[in-house]
Amino acid sequence: MYGPLSTISRAQMEQQFFCQLFGAHQLTMRLLPAMLPHGEGRIVMTSSVMGLISTPGRGAYAASKYALEAWSDALRMELRHSGIKVSLIEPGPIRTRFTDNVNQTQSDKPVENPGIAARFTLGPEAVVDKVRHAFISEKPKMRYPVTLVTWAVMVLKRLLPGRVMDKILQG
Repeated sequence: MYGPLSTISRAQMEQQFFCQLFGAHQLTMRLLPAMLPHGEGRIVMTSSVMGLISTPGRGAYAASKYALEAWSDALRMELRHSGIKVSLIEPGPIRTRFTDNVNQTQSDKPVENPGIAARFTLGPEAVVDKVRHAFISEKPKMRYPVTLVTWAVMVLKRLLPGRVMDKILQG
């Protein structure tokens, strides 16, 4: 769901969280009882650069991805002695048909990768190696930033004051 938070209803916000968080929770809770006795396995969640930052008009989506990030971090720590590894794939701008399916509260403003991010948009194949590593590595990473934009956001968010990040993200 994209649009200013002031235009998003509670039902729309719940739908966003059901899709991005509650669905992942429900599937994982159904699979865990079968995984735990084996003492190994992988849980790989697809987050987003929007799980690290938010921008105007993407608050609902970002909130749901922030929640998935926190949920995955907690699950990873809770399962640390089980042999089950939890990883997050964090794509940035990826050229897919994702925006074709985005619900918007303001249809006169098309969903696009804003500003500089558009220049660093990668094809979907950029995600494949990260996902493969998360599933087959003996020591999978906790997080797999996919694009330069995601990596830069991770670094800049730690280094820059919040007001500076806000100015950058507002364009």
